[in-house]
Amino acid sequence: MTQTSRIIGPLLEFFFPSASPETRLFIHAFVRKSAHFVEYALLAVLAVRAFTSSNTGIRHYRFILALILVAVVASTDEINQSFQEARTSSPWDVLLDITGGLVALISYRIIRRKT
Repeated sequence: MTQTSRIIGPLLEFFFPSASPETRLFIHAFVRKSAHFVEYALLAVLAVRAFTSSNTGIRHYRFILALILVAVVASTDEINQSFQEARTSSPWDVLLDITGGLVALISYRIIRRKT
């Protein structure tokens, strides 16, 4: 949180000058968690698109492989964070990341079916 507070903190003070410290802390946490969700959603969509253009048999398993990729990257990131004193590691973040990837893949599938 100290890493992102240098950027998000001043922005929150600028846009919400009368907000209490608790409110700013809540908004800061919301922004950080939303970023996790969106990052891994984007990774999932890019992965499924890459697997779709493959000429090998992985094309048939593109959605599952994209979700596995999201889970592996999210888990690896959290394991890496557990070794850094300034960062916190949480299995809930992995679950949030996987959820972002899953929501994106479901949305992608629905949108592609309609076109």
